[in-house]
Amino acid sequence: MPDKLNHDFILKDKGYSNYEDTTELARHRWYYYKEGFSPNIVENAIEQTGISKDDLIIDPFNGSGTTTLSSSIKGYKAIGIEVNPFTAFLSDAKLKNADISELSRWEDKLLKVAEKGMPSPLQGYSTFSKTKKLSHSETKKLDKWLFNIPVLKSFEGGWDLTNKISSHNIRKLTRLALISAAMKNCNATRDGKCLRYRDNWKENFFNKDTFLDALAFDLANIKLDIAEKPIEGKTKILQGDCRSILKSSDEIKSFKLCITSPPYLNTFDYTDIYRPELFLGKFINDSKSLYDLRMKTVRSHIQAKWNEPTLKDFGLLYEQTIKHINEHKEDLMHKSIPMMVQAYFEDMSNILKLLHNKAAKDAQIWFVVSNSAYAGMEVPVDLIIGDIAARAGWYLKEIGVLRYLKKRKTKHSPNVTLLRESVIILSKNKF
Repeated sequence: MPDKLNHDFILKDKGYSNYEDTTELARHRWYYYKEGFSPNIVENAIEQTGISKDDLIIDPFNGSGTTTLSSSIKGYKAIGIEVNPFTAFLSDAKLKNADISELSRWEDKLLKVAEKGMPSPLQGYSTFSKTKKLSHSETKKLDKWLFNIPVLKSFEGGWDLTNKISSHNIRKLTRLALISAAMKNCNATRDGKCLRYRDNWKENFFNKDTFLDALAFDLANIKLDIAEKPIEGKTKILQGDCRSILKSSDEIKSFKLCITSPPYLNTFDYTDIYRPELFLGKFINDSKSLYDLRMKTVRSHIQAKWNEPTLKDFGLLYEQTIKHINEHKEDLMHKSIPMMVQAYFEDMSNILKLLHNKAAKDAQIWFVVSNSAYAGMEVPVDLIIGDIAARAGWYLKEIGVLRYLKKRKTKHSPNVTLLRESVIILSKNKF
């Protein structure tokens, strides 16, 4: 297996595994999604596989929609699956066209009602505002809160207006702009596996005016990109657990190319990281619905009471890895990590089997993953998934090293400073 590891991969150290180069790209720039990969990965995979415009491209972990949007821009047919309703909404919104003059008319109305504002259901809920409601009569002032009240009120005024927009596309586009503007005026930003409060966040004075400026800016970009980069409607986004959809959907069959990046084995809970957007967009409305969503995700974190995994035959590298982790439990940040590691690879095994059943005879998968570190050991996730894929019927073409990520120093794995990020290229046919 290590002989399939290509340290001189053609895409290495060219920024193809991160989302930074999308901040100025049409449609991609409508919402910054830190966890995404570069459109160049999609373009390179399409070029190397030589698929036709009639072939189907899929992404079972579609996230913000890099695969589906990049494929659509080039005129290919694509289907994306995404369990998180906010990111499914985001990836679908990026594909929408609209009449610019009609969008401008709604923009004028939107800015007026957002300026006036209205009470938000998030005022007093959890950490969304300065004061938290404990009961009908009791409140508590918080030391930290996500949004200043004027921002929540302006957002809610705009959102209420979108309920009156009959055009599905314009309603979706204006709602995306509202969520984007709100998050630009959030006191916290995403940093790694959590939300961190901005430096001097109390002095930033996010308010109605800063929200309106952000909203006008985002709507201007949306109108410009729709005019300059219209998209044909050949792409579909399916919201739900990819394991259920791959089993039951008749829409995904005989795909020719799968380009995807599943959650990394890094204990990140993406339902928590995108909690503000989920509540702002009314995709969830309480902690139970957030937990229910969490239970539909891949078992790559410890923030849920998962079902215990049953599979454990994932090859020699996995055996060596899990043995080391179990023998050094005192060096783990949480007692559930051994179970999480096993469950993650069980999920990857099941997904690769489902993909094999849905693939055309000469299909390929481009699987972007990163290694992890537990108990002082770098877990070779890419090599283990290569083993798992072979057991699922795939032929391993190569594992191309994309870059080495600097690992934040922790007491649990102090000697692991770099983690390999790779693309695993699989083929259904022997090459």
